[in-house]
Amino acid sequence: MNLIEEITNVILLTDEAEKESVIEKIGDLFEYGNLEKNEMIEGANLLLSHIVHEKNSSVRESMLHAVNNAIVYKDIAADLSLDALLPSSTLFEVEEISYILSFLGFSGNPKYLSIIKSYLNHQNVEIKEAAQEAIIEIEYRSSKKKK
Repeated sequence: MNLIEEITNVILLTDEAEKESVIEKIGDLFEYGNLEKNEMIEGANLLLSHIVHEKNSSVRESMLHAVNNAIVYKDIAADLSLDALLPSSTLFEVEEISYILSFLGFSGNPKYLSIIKSYLNHQNVEIKEAAQEAIIEIEYRSSKKKK
């Protein structure tokens, strides 16, 4: 079974514990696996598109962690469709918002700066720090592109 089929199948699971377990294995595959870049991007985008529809916060966090593995270990944030997360980002929990801010930062895309800056005044310190780190990351990545 290929990655896309596996992700599609896991999204359809009704057993939350099994769903979370399979998503964690996908996250490990993103970190340690030898996947084609396009397949990894498609898989991560598929997870991102379903995060906003997932009701179980543990499963959502597993999805975000899996995508984070792809971003951190395979540097694909610039290739992901992160816009799908933005309309719902205020509905997420603190840890989830931190992941999203991190994703936006790793994208290196300055178009996300205004969104990230809106979190600098958030009441939660963890979210403020994640926003600050995301801004630094965007500035760093966009300065590397100019060279």
